Amino acid sequence: MRSGRGAVASTVWAGLACVIVGGLFGCEGGPGPTSASRDSLGVRIVESVAPSWGAGAGWVIEEEPVVDLVETGSGDMHLFLGVRDLLRADDHLVVADGVSRQIRVYDADGFFLRAFGGPGEGPGEFSFLAELALMDNGRLVAQDYAPGGGGAEFDLESGLVGTFSRPQMVYPLPQFVPSQAIWGSDERVILGDDRSSQGLRRPLMTVVRLSPDRASSDPIVSIPGDEVIFLPDADGIPIMGRRTHAVPTGDGGLVIGTANAMEYSRVEARSGRVELIARILGVSLEVSREEAEREKQVRLGPRASPRVREIYADISVPDRKPAYQQMLVDAEGNVWAGEFLGLARRDEPQDWYVWDSSGVWLGVVETPARFELMRVGESEVFGVRRDVDDVEHPQVLRLVKP
Repeated sequence: MRSGRGAVASTVWAGLACVIVGGLFGCEGGPGPTSASRDSLGVRIVESVAPSWGAGAGWVIEEEPVVDLVETGSGDMHLFLGVRDLLRADDHLVVADGVSRQIRVYDADGFFLRAFGGPGEGPGEFSFLAELALMDNGRLVAQDYAPGGGGAEFDLESGLVGTFSRPQMVYPLPQFVPSQAIWGSDERVILGDDRSSQGLRRPLMTVVRLSPDRASSDPIVSIPGDEVIFLPDADGIPIMGRRTHAVPTGDGGLVIGTANAMEYSRVEARSGRVELIARILGVSLEVSREEAEREKQVRLGPRASPRVREIYADISVPDRKPAYQQMLVDAEGNVWAGEFLGLARRDEPQDWYVWDSSGVWLGVVETPARFELMRVGESEVFGVRRDVDDVEHPQVLRLVKP
Protein backbone atom coordinates (compact mmCIF):
# COMPACT_ATOMS: atom_id res chain seq x y z
CA MET A 1 0.00 0.00 0.00
CA ARG A 2 1.07 3.62 -0.46
CA SER A 3 2.40 4.54 2.93
CA GLY A 4 -0.08 6.63 4.86
CA ARG A 5 -2.04 7.88 1.85
CA GLY A 6 -5.46 6.87 3.23
CA ALA A 7 -4.57 8.17 6.68
CA VAL A 8 -3.36 11.48 5.25
CA ALA A 9 -6.54 11.84 3.20
CA SER A 10 -8.67 11.25 6.30
CA THR A 11 -6.63 13.77 8.28
CA VAL A 12 -6.97 16.42 5.56
CA TRP A 13 -10.72 15.85 5.34
CA ALA A 14 -11.03 16.01 9.12
CA GLY A 15 -9.18 19.31 9.13
CA LEU A 16 -11.31 20.79 6.36
CA ALA A 17 -14.62 19.36 7.52
CA CYS A 18 -15.44 22.09 10.03
CA VAL A 19 -14.53 24.83 7.55
CA ILE A 20 -16.65 23.42 4.72
CA VAL A 21 -19.49 22.22 6.90
CA GLY A 22 -19.56 25.56 8.66
CA GLY A 23 -20.51 27.23 5.41
CA LEU A 24 -23.15 24.63 4.61
CA PHE A 25 -24.66 23.46 7.83
CA GLY A 26 -23.14 25.44 10.71
CA CYS A 27 -20.22 24.42 12.89
CA GLU A 28 -20.59 26.07 16.27
CA GLY A 29 -19.54 24.25 19.38
CA GLY A 30 -17.22 21.71 17.74
CA PRO A 31 -16.84 19.64 14.61
CA GLY A 32 -19.84 19.55 12.33
CA PRO A 33 -21.44 16.50 10.72
CA THR A 34 -19.61 14.74 7.90
CA SER A 35 -22.78 14.49 5.77
CA ALA A 36 -26.11 16.25 5.48
CA SER A 37 -29.23 15.58 3.44
CA ARG A 38 -32.14 17.58 2.13
CA ASP A 39 -35.09 17.05 -0.19
CA SER A 40 -35.50 18.89 -3.47
CA LEU A 41 -38.67 18.26 -5.49
CA GLY A 42 -38.92 14.75 -4.07
CA VAL A 43 -35.23 13.94 -4.63
CA ARG A 44 -33.09 13.26 -1.58
CA ILE A 45 -29.70 14.99 -1.86
CA VAL A 46 -26.90 13.78 0.41
CA GLU A 47 -23.70 15.84 0.52
CA SER A 48 -20.59 14.67 2.37
CA VAL A 49 -17.55 16.73 3.27
CA ALA A 50 -15.61 14.08 5.19
CA PRO A 51 -15.66 10.29 5.52
CA SER A 52 -17.94 8.95 8.23
CA TRP A 53 -15.45 6.23 9.17
CA GLY A 54 -13.57 7.26 12.28
CA ALA A 55 -9.94 6.53 13.04
CA GLY A 56 -9.24 2.81 12.70
CA ALA A 57 -12.70 2.07 11.30
CA GLY A 58 -11.79 2.05 7.62
CA TRP A 59 -11.94 -1.05 5.47
CA VAL A 60 -8.71 -2.64 4.28
CA ILE A 61 -8.03 -5.02 1.40
CA GLU A 62 -5.27 -7.47 2.28
CA GLU A 63 -2.48 -7.92 -0.26
CA GLU A 64 -2.10 -11.70 0.17
CA PRO A 65 -4.72 -13.52 -1.92
CA VAL A 66 -7.14 -15.97 -0.36
CA VAL A 67 -7.31 -17.74 -3.74
CA ASP A 68 -5.09 -17.29 -6.80
CA LEU A 69 -6.43 -19.35 -9.70
CA VAL A 70 -3.04 -19.46 -11.41
CA GLU A 71 -1.55 -21.09 -8.33
CA THR A 72 -4.32 -23.59 -7.50
CA GLY A 73 -3.71 -25.87 -10.47
CA SER A 74 -1.84 -26.37 -13.72
CA GLY A 75 -2.66 -26.67 -17.40
CA ASP A 76 -4.73 -24.55 -19.76
CA MET A 77 -7.59 -24.06 -17.32
CA HIS A 78 -5.25 -22.17 -14.98
CA LEU A 79 -3.87 -19.89 -17.70
CA PHE A 80 -5.81 -16.68 -18.34
CA LEU A 81 -5.73 -13.85 -20.83
CA GLY A 82 -8.16 -10.97 -21.14
CA VAL A 83 -10.19 -11.90 -18.05
CA ARG A 84 -13.57 -10.19 -18.28
CA ASP A 85 -15.08 -11.17 -14.94
CA LEU A 86 -14.56 -13.11 -11.71
CA LEU A 87 -17.31 -13.88 -9.22
CA ARG A 88 -18.42 -16.27 -6.50
CA ALA A 89 -21.67 -18.17 -7.06
CA ASP A 90 -22.64 -20.39 -4.12
CA ASP A 91 -19.55 -22.57 -3.51
CA HIS A 92 -18.05 -21.90 -6.92
CA LEU A 93 -15.67 -19.37 -8.39
CA VAL A 94 -16.48 -18.44 -11.99
CA VAL A 95 -14.18 -16.76 -14.51
CA ALA A 96 -15.08 -15.26 -17.88
CA ASP A 97 -11.85 -15.60 -19.88
CA GLY A 98 -11.76 -13.21 -22.83
CA VAL A 99 -9.31 -14.90 -25.19
CA SER A 100 -10.58 -18.48 -24.83
CA ARG A 101 -14.14 -17.10 -24.55
CA GLN A 102 -14.85 -19.70 -21.90
CA ILE A 103 -16.84 -19.57 -18.69
CA ARG A 104 -14.68 -21.58 -16.30
CA VAL A 105 -16.03 -23.00 -13.04
CA TYR A 106 -13.84 -23.79 -10.01
CA ASP A 107 -14.61 -24.94 -6.50
CA ALA A 108 -14.22 -22.60 -3.52
CA ASP A 109 -10.52 -23.48 -3.20
CA GLY A 110 -9.76 -22.87 -6.87
CA PHE A 111 -9.78 -26.45 -8.16
CA PHE A 112 -11.00 -26.56 -11.77
CA LEU A 113 -14.34 -28.32 -12.30
CA ARG A 114 -15.67 -27.58 -15.79
CA ALA A 115 -15.86 -25.05 -18.62
CA PHE A 116 -18.63 -23.83 -20.92
CA GLY A 117 -18.70 -21.71 -24.05
CA GLY A 118 -15.78 -21.07 -26.36
CA PRO A 119 -15.17 -19.22 -29.64
CA GLY A 120 -17.70 -19.44 -32.44
CA GLU A 121 -21.22 -18.56 -33.49
CA GLY A 122 -23.03 -21.66 -32.30
CA PRO A 123 -25.26 -22.03 -29.22
CA GLY A 124 -23.36 -20.97 -26.12
CA GLU A 125 -20.35 -19.72 -28.12
CA PHE A 126 -19.00 -16.17 -28.27
CA SER A 127 -16.98 -13.79 -30.41
CA PHE A 128 -16.45 -11.12 -27.71
CA LEU A 129 -17.36 -12.36 -24.24
CA ALA A 130 -18.78 -9.64 -21.96
CA GLU A 131 -19.05 -9.57 -18.16
CA LEU A 132 -21.28 -12.20 -16.57
CA ALA A 133 -24.65 -11.66 -14.94
CA LEU A 134 -25.62 -13.83 -11.96
CA MET A 135 -29.36 -14.33 -11.76
CA ASP A 136 -31.45 -14.70 -8.62
CA ASN A 137 -32.00 -18.39 -9.43
CA GLY A 138 -28.24 -19.05 -9.37
CA ARG A 139 -27.82 -19.36 -13.13
CA LEU A 140 -25.28 -17.39 -15.15
CA VAL A 141 -26.00 -15.30 -18.23
CA ALA A 142 -23.11 -14.67 -20.62
CA GLN A 143 -23.33 -12.40 -23.65
CA ASP A 144 -21.45 -11.27 -26.72
CA TYR A 145 -20.56 -7.61 -26.39
CA ALA A 146 -21.23 -6.93 -30.06
CA PRO A 147 -24.52 -5.05 -30.65
CA GLY A 148 -27.36 -7.46 -31.28
CA GLY A 149 -25.08 -10.29 -30.23
CA GLY A 150 -26.20 -13.52 -28.73
CA GLY A 151 -26.47 -14.55 -25.14
CA ALA A 152 -26.60 -17.84 -23.28
CA GLU A 153 -27.80 -19.01 -19.88
CA PHE A 154 -25.81 -21.63 -18.01
CA ASP A 155 -26.40 -23.87 -15.03
CA LEU A 156 -23.19 -24.18 -13.01
CA GLU A 157 -23.47 -27.96 -12.91
CA SER A 158 -25.05 -29.01 -16.19
CA GLY A 159 -24.02 -26.23 -18.56
CA LEU A 160 -26.05 -24.62 -21.34
CA VAL A 161 -29.73 -24.07 -20.55
CA GLY A 162 -30.82 -21.76 -23.36
CA THR A 163 -29.80 -19.00 -25.76
CA PHE A 164 -31.22 -15.66 -26.89
CA SER A 165 -30.52 -12.71 -29.19
CA ARG A 166 -30.48 -9.16 -27.83
CA PRO A 167 -32.19 -6.31 -29.67
CA GLN A 168 -29.98 -4.51 -32.19
CA MET A 169 -27.72 -1.73 -30.82
CA VAL A 170 -28.23 -2.85 -27.23
CA TYR A 171 -25.01 -3.51 -25.35
CA PRO A 172 -24.69 -5.48 -22.08
CA LEU A 173 -24.32 -3.55 -18.83
CA PRO A 174 -22.10 -4.87 -16.03
CA GLN A 175 -24.24 -6.43 -13.28
CA PHE A 176 -22.34 -6.80 -10.02
CA VAL A 177 -25.08 -8.29 -7.83
CA PRO A 178 -27.70 -11.00 -8.47
CA SER A 179 -30.75 -9.77 -10.35
CA GLN A 180 -34.03 -10.95 -11.85
CA ALA A 181 -33.47 -9.05 -15.10
CA ILE A 182 -30.84 -8.44 -17.75
CA TRP A 183 -29.89 -4.81 -18.35
CA GLY A 184 -28.38 -3.05 -21.33
CA SER A 185 -27.60 0.30 -22.92
CA ASP A 186 -29.23 1.32 -26.18
CA GLU A 187 -26.78 3.59 -27.97
CA ARG A 188 -28.64 4.33 -31.17
CA VAL A 189 -27.76 7.93 -31.94
CA ILE A 190 -28.90 9.69 -35.12
CA LEU A 191 -25.98 11.87 -36.19
CA GLY A 192 -27.03 12.37 -39.81
CA ASP A 193 -24.55 13.52 -42.42
CA ASP A 194 -23.92 16.92 -40.86
CA ARG A 195 -20.59 16.99 -39.02
CA SER A 196 -20.40 20.76 -38.78
CA SER A 197 -21.02 20.51 -35.04
CA GLN A 198 -17.56 19.37 -34.01
CA GLY A 199 -15.70 19.09 -30.75
CA LEU A 200 -16.36 17.29 -27.47
CA ARG A 201 -19.83 15.72 -27.21
CA ARG A 202 -21.69 13.17 -25.10
CA PRO A 203 -24.27 11.44 -27.32
CA LEU A 204 -27.26 10.15 -25.38
CA MET A 205 -27.59 6.55 -24.31
CA THR A 206 -30.73 4.87 -22.97
CA VAL A 207 -30.63 2.35 -20.14
CA VAL A 208 -32.98 -0.52 -20.95
CA ARG A 209 -34.28 -3.63 -19.20
CA LEU A 210 -34.58 -6.71 -21.39
CA SER A 211 -37.88 -8.55 -21.56
CA PRO A 212 -38.15 -11.99 -19.90
CA ASP A 213 -37.37 -13.67 -23.24
CA ARG A 214 -34.57 -11.05 -23.78
CA ALA A 215 -35.68 -10.43 -27.35
CA SER A 216 -36.97 -6.90 -26.71
CA SER A 217 -36.28 -4.13 -24.22
CA ASP A 218 -38.05 -1.47 -22.17
CA PRO A 219 -36.41 1.98 -21.98
CA ILE A 220 -35.88 3.21 -18.42
CA VAL A 221 -33.90 6.45 -18.58
CA SER A 222 -31.86 8.41 -21.14
CA ILE A 223 -28.58 9.94 -19.98
CA PRO A 224 -25.42 11.46 -21.49
CA GLY A 225 -23.14 8.69 -22.76
CA ASP A 226 -19.35 8.49 -23.01
CA GLU A 227 -17.44 11.51 -24.22
CA VAL A 228 -16.28 11.51 -27.84
CA ILE A 229 -14.63 14.17 -30.00
CA PHE A 230 -16.19 14.74 -33.42
CA LEU A 231 -13.67 15.84 -36.04
CA PRO A 232 -14.34 16.70 -39.72
CA ASP A 233 -13.62 13.20 -41.01
CA ALA A 234 -13.12 11.04 -37.90
CA ASP A 235 -14.05 10.51 -34.28
CA GLY A 236 -11.48 10.87 -31.53
CA ILE A 237 -11.31 9.52 -27.99
CA PRO A 238 -10.56 12.25 -25.43
CA ILE A 239 -7.24 11.91 -23.63
CA MET A 240 -9.01 11.74 -20.27
CA GLY A 241 -12.55 11.13 -21.41
CA ARG A 242 -15.48 10.80 -19.04
CA ARG A 243 -17.42 7.55 -19.22
CA THR A 244 -20.98 6.99 -18.12
CA HIS A 245 -21.64 4.24 -15.58
CA ALA A 246 -25.08 2.66 -15.19
CA VAL A 247 -25.13 -0.07 -12.56
CA PRO A 248 -28.17 -2.16 -11.57
CA THR A 249 -28.43 -2.53 -7.80
CA GLY A 250 -30.37 -5.80 -7.85
CA ASP A 251 -33.23 -4.41 -5.75
CA GLY A 252 -35.13 -2.44 -8.35
CA GLY A 253 -32.74 0.47 -8.67
CA LEU A 254 -29.99 1.83 -10.89
CA VAL A 255 -26.91 3.76 -9.88
CA ILE A 256 -25.85 6.24 -12.56
CA GLY A 257 -22.66 8.27 -12.65
CA THR A 258 -21.34 10.56 -15.38
CA ALA A 259 -17.90 11.19 -13.77
CA ASN A 260 -18.36 14.97 -14.00
CA ALA A 261 -18.02 15.19 -10.22
CA MET A 262 -17.61 12.79 -7.31
CA GLU A 263 -21.31 11.97 -7.22
CA TYR A 264 -23.94 9.57 -8.48
CA SER A 265 -27.72 9.37 -8.84
CA ARG A 266 -29.97 6.50 -7.84
CA VAL A 267 -32.86 5.92 -10.24
CA GLU A 268 -36.00 3.88 -9.59
CA ALA A 269 -35.79 1.18 -12.24
CA ARG A 270 -39.49 1.01 -13.12
CA SER A 271 -40.21 4.68 -13.65
CA GLY A 272 -36.75 6.12 -14.28
CA ARG A 273 -37.37 8.68 -11.52
CA VAL A 274 -34.34 10.02 -9.67
CA GLU A 275 -34.67 9.16 -5.99
CA LEU A 276 -31.27 10.10 -4.59
CA ILE A 277 -28.24 12.21 -5.47
CA ALA A 278 -25.13 11.52 -3.40
CA ARG A 279 -22.03 13.64 -3.72
CA ILE A 280 -18.72 14.30 -2.02
CA LEU A 281 -17.71 17.95 -1.87
CA GLY A 282 -14.18 19.26 -2.24
CA VAL A 283 -12.60 16.47 -4.33
CA SER A 284 -10.10 18.13 -6.67
CA LEU A 285 -10.15 16.98 -10.29
CA GLU A 286 -7.38 19.26 -11.48
CA VAL A 287 -4.63 17.61 -13.49
CA SER A 288 -1.26 19.04 -14.44
CA ARG A 289 -0.28 19.53 -18.07
CA GLU A 290 2.60 17.11 -17.53
CA GLU A 291 0.26 14.36 -16.31
CA ALA A 292 -2.14 14.91 -19.18
CA GLU A 293 0.69 14.89 -21.75
CA ARG A 294 2.02 11.67 -20.25
CA GLU A 295 -1.42 10.06 -20.62
CA LYS A 296 -1.58 11.27 -24.21
CA GLN A 297 1.78 9.75 -25.13
CA VAL A 298 0.94 6.42 -23.48
CA ARG A 299 -2.33 6.28 -25.39
CA LEU A 300 -0.57 7.04 -28.66
CA GLY A 301 2.07 4.37 -28.12
CA PRO A 302 5.26 4.00 -30.12
CA ARG A 303 3.58 2.64 -33.28
CA ALA A 304 0.79 5.14 -33.86
CA SER A 305 0.16 5.92 -37.53
CA PRO A 306 0.69 9.44 -38.90
CA ARG A 307 -3.10 9.85 -39.19
CA VAL A 308 -3.66 8.88 -35.55
CA ARG A 309 -0.93 11.32 -34.47
CA GLU A 310 -2.59 13.99 -36.56
CA ILE A 311 -5.93 13.33 -34.86
CA TYR A 312 -4.36 13.50 -31.40
CA ALA A 313 -2.62 16.73 -32.34
CA ASP A 314 -6.08 18.28 -32.77
CA ILE A 315 -7.27 17.04 -29.36
CA SER A 316 -6.68 19.54 -26.58
CA VAL A 317 -4.93 18.51 -23.39
CA PRO A 318 -7.44 18.60 -20.49
CA ASP A 319 -6.93 20.44 -17.22
CA ARG A 320 -9.45 18.27 -15.37
CA LYS A 321 -9.74 14.52 -15.11
CA PRO A 322 -12.85 12.33 -14.71
CA ALA A 323 -14.07 12.05 -11.14
CA TYR A 324 -13.77 8.28 -11.37
CA GLN A 325 -12.80 5.53 -13.78
CA GLN A 326 -15.15 2.77 -12.70
CA MET A 327 -18.27 2.40 -10.55
CA LEU A 328 -19.77 -0.71 -8.96
CA VAL A 329 -22.24 -1.81 -6.32
CA ASP A 330 -21.17 -4.35 -3.72
CA ALA A 331 -23.07 -7.22 -2.13
CA GLU A 332 -24.40 -4.97 0.66
CA GLY A 333 -25.60 -2.16 -1.62
CA ASN A 334 -22.65 0.18 -1.06
CA VAL A 335 -21.51 2.19 -4.08
CA TRP A 336 -17.80 2.17 -5.03
CA ALA A 337 -16.14 4.69 -7.36
CA GLY A 338 -12.52 4.07 -8.38
CA GLU A 339 -10.28 7.07 -8.98
CA PHE A 340 -9.17 7.79 -12.56
CA LEU A 341 -5.80 6.20 -13.30
CA GLY A 342 -5.93 6.07 -17.09
CA LEU A 343 -3.26 4.12 -18.92
CA ALA A 344 -0.26 6.05 -17.63
CA ARG A 345 -0.96 5.15 -13.99
CA ARG A 346 -2.62 1.78 -14.48
CA ASP A 347 0.05 -0.06 -12.45
CA GLU A 348 -0.48 2.09 -9.34
CA PRO A 349 -2.69 1.32 -6.34
CA GLN A 350 -6.18 2.76 -6.76
CA ASP A 351 -8.32 4.69 -4.29
CA TRP A 352 -12.02 3.77 -4.21
CA TYR A 353 -14.54 6.17 -2.70
CA VAL A 354 -17.30 4.22 -0.93
CA TRP A 355 -20.83 5.41 -0.14
CA ASP A 356 -23.35 3.41 1.86
CA SER A 357 -26.77 2.64 0.38
CA SER A 358 -28.24 5.85 1.85
CA GLY A 359 -25.68 8.02 0.03
CA VAL A 360 -23.40 8.80 2.99
CA TRP A 361 -19.67 8.76 2.19
CA LEU A 362 -18.03 6.08 4.31
CA GLY A 363 -14.40 6.52 3.31
CA VAL A 364 -11.67 5.43 0.90
CA VAL A 365 -10.47 1.87 0.27
CA GLU A 366 -7.20 1.25 -1.55
CA THR A 367 -6.73 -1.67 -3.95
CA PRO A 368 -3.23 -3.12 -4.48
CA ALA A 369 -0.95 -2.09 -7.32
CA ARG A 370 -1.58 -3.83 -10.66
CA PHE A 371 -4.92 -5.15 -9.38
CA GLU A 372 -8.14 -4.60 -11.35
CA LEU A 373 -11.14 -4.71 -9.01
CA MET A 374 -14.13 -6.46 -10.59
CA ARG A 375 -16.57 -7.28 -7.78
CA VAL A 376 -16.95 -6.74 -4.03
CA GLY A 377 -18.58 -9.20 -1.63
CA GLU A 378 -19.32 -8.82 2.06
CA SER A 379 -15.83 -9.85 3.21
CA GLU A 380 -13.82 -10.37 0.02
CA VAL A 381 -13.08 -8.70 -3.29
CA PHE A 382 -12.57 -10.24 -6.71
CA GLY A 383 -10.30 -9.13 -9.51
CA VAL A 384 -7.22 -9.72 -11.60
CA ARG A 385 -3.65 -8.90 -10.65
CA ARG A 386 -0.94 -8.66 -13.32
CA ASP A 387 2.51 -9.82 -12.21
CA VAL A 388 5.81 -8.31 -13.38
CA ASP A 389 5.58 -10.39 -16.58
CA ASP A 390 2.00 -9.16 -17.19
CA VAL A 391 0.60 -12.63 -16.48
CA GLU A 392 -3.02 -12.35 -15.32
CA HIS A 393 -3.85 -13.83 -11.91
CA PRO A 394 -7.58 -13.99 -11.08
CA GLN A 395 -7.61 -13.55 -7.31
CA VAL A 396 -9.87 -13.37 -4.29
CA LEU A 397 -8.59 -10.95 -1.62
CA ARG A 398 -9.85 -10.53 1.92
CA LEU A 399 -11.80 -7.36 2.76
CA VAL A 400 -11.29 -6.52 6.43
CA LYS A 401 -13.98 -4.42 8.15
CA PRO A 402 -12.97 -3.50 11.74
